[in-house]
Amino acid sequence: MNQPVRVRPASAAADDLPPPVAPGRRLHEIRKKRGVSLDKLAEGASYTKGYLSKIETGEKPLTADAAKACDRVLQTGGELTRLVQATQQMTGDGTADVCPYPGLASFQPPDAAWFYGRERATASLVDRLAGNLRDGGLAVVVAPSGAGKSSLLRAGLVPELRRGALPAYGSRHWPVSILTPGQRPLEALLDTLQQTTHVPKPLAHRALARGGHSLNALLRSRWPFPGPVSSFARSGEQTPPVTRPVLIIDQFEELFTLCEDDTERDEFLSAVRALAVSARPDGRGEGPAALVVLGIRADYYGHCLAYPGLAAHMESGHLPLGPMSPDELCTAITGPADRAGLVLQPGLTEVILRDIGAHRASSSSNCSAEALPLLAHALRATWQQRTDNILTVHGYERTGGIHGAIEASAERAYRALPQAARQALPPVLLNLVHLDQGNRATRRHVTQPPLANGPDPAAVQTAVDAFTQARLLTLDADHVTIAHEALLTAWPRLSQWITDDRDGLRTRQQLTDAADNWEHSDRAPDLLHRGARLAVAEEWAEQHPGTAEPLVKEFLQASRDQAYEEQRLERRHVRRLRHAVVALSALLVVTVTSLAFAYCVYDRAQNKEAQAFVLAARAAEREARLRRDRLEAQVAEELSRDLAYVHCSKHERCIAVGGRP
Repeated sequence: MNQPVRVRPASAAADDLPPPVAPGRRLHEIRKKRGVSLDKLAEGASYTKGYLSKIETGEKPLTADAAKACDRVLQTGGELTRLVQATQQMTGDGTADVCPYPGLASFQPPDAAWFYGRERATASLVDRLAGNLRDGGLAVVVAPSGAGKSSLLRAGLVPELRRGALPAYGSRHWPVSILTPGQRPLEALLDTLQQTTHVPKPLAHRALARGGHSLNALLRSRWPFPGPVSSFARSGEQTPPVTRPVLIIDQFEELFTLCEDDTERDEFLSAVRALAVSARPDGRGEGPAALVVLGIRADYYGHCLAYPGLAAHMESGHLPLGPMSPDELCTAITGPADRAGLVLQPGLTEVILRDIGAHRASSSSNCSAEALPLLAHALRATWQQRTDNILTVHGYERTGGIHGAIEASAERAYRALPQAARQALPPVLLNLVHLDQGNRATRRHVTQPPLANGPDPAAVQTAVDAFTQARLLTLDADHVTIAHEALLTAWPRLSQWITDDRDGLRTRQQLTDAADNWEHSDRAPDLLHRGARLAVAEEWAEQHPGTAEPLVKEFLQASRDQAYEEQRLERRHVRRLRHAVVALSALLVVTVTSLAFAYCVYDRAQNKEAQAFVLAARAAEREARLRRDRLEAQVAEELSRDLAYVHCSKHERCIAVGGRP
């Protein structure tokens, strides 16, 4: 292990040539000097943007054909082509100029030549997948973050499948698709099925709505399975006329971290079960509609077990991926260097194993699975500090080693940015961060146009290019993402930005989820933001200009329009109410006045009636008094007559008796 791995000897004529500049690095310099964007170069050279980006970062070599195409677009006069030829003369085939260590990015299928150390895990995964050919089920890779499950699936499993490792005739020709659930897992799954099986999305969706068996039958009708090997041998065909799709769902935990729609999550799980079940209930016959492999982060495995229908299919194909053993780590360090024609200085491997906690001679290891991204980045940084084709201990220590390489690379890239790009970087990186339910920071994929719509698009593009060049960001077609979640904790500056803006991250996620729900509900007005929620969202958009995605912008604008319309209607309603209040007030005044007048009239009438009653009473009293007086006078008169009569009678009687009056 202490013996250095030697490069292939160059020709005698090449010994006197100076070390050429890396073609990918030179391509980046020329493109920047000419002011040509990566999109324009990709369009003119007829190569994908992602491929050219990987050439510039050193992940892929600049081939002679690609160099000619870039020379034509950039009008370099053949400089890149001559540089590629000089590099090939220097190294024999140019491999020493290609970095065999991906850094924070995971290994991809084209990187299988550099993927070492997981041979046993790859064989175990293929064996589990082969067991599902007849009985169905799910092959599940469970590992903590940073253990390399994505690399295992992409650079380990996929090449083995394309090599024909499955015990089925023609399996090397079966289509292999890789997807991540994202925010809309069902849409991603149906898109992948449409690309691989040519089943239209609407048709697959209708079949799924009728049940998993309908989707299963639909896929079988489009993809009949190969018959016995003998039938193909008799027909003289070299490849089977039909194939069985293999579906790899990486980062399965996004189903719980990014998808907020419970209905879509359930439909996605139903579709996955439909793909994984056997054609017949007894498990005999044609096997599953597709071979399905899941890559799940260990801390989300319990979420999967909460779904009985999913857990039942995960029992047989469970593959836990733990830390690498010291021997596997040693192979992962020396294997890619050997293949790339690099020299490892004696003692470098031991220093790296010591720093990573795997320096013991026994099979046990203190190395945690999360340390693998740190190892990969440290190796890549050491490659960048190489002396000729030799990776040295000094170069390794200059990068900061296992624990400081990421921070050193990020700080170096950050400090090299101009001031405008530095100011634009925090919103860019924070827009690539997602907070899960446990308030832990994870990475998210974002399309590039929203990142370039800030106040200073040129500064944003400069920052993205610089961090992509440093392998801290990964460009994939039109998407950009943080290369690995290890950057979120290994770079203190970014960790502090995340801590300071957790409320903003939460607001952005809630706004994004609300916009997606609004879009998939036919833009129902009831789902738009109002009141305090709209005020918070607008405050976030004002503080993070240019970072909102197009759908979020449309959602916010629709919310603003609806709020304005509601305010207009409310003002109109208030005006109507005000007019009604004025009218009612006037009517009330008239009514009160009328009532007051009526009361006055009534009061006067009552007074007159009372006066009349008093006058009548007085008149009655006078009349009664007059009657009484008349009666008394009459009585007095009658008494007077009676007394006179009596007097007269007595007088007459006296005369009669005495003869005198």
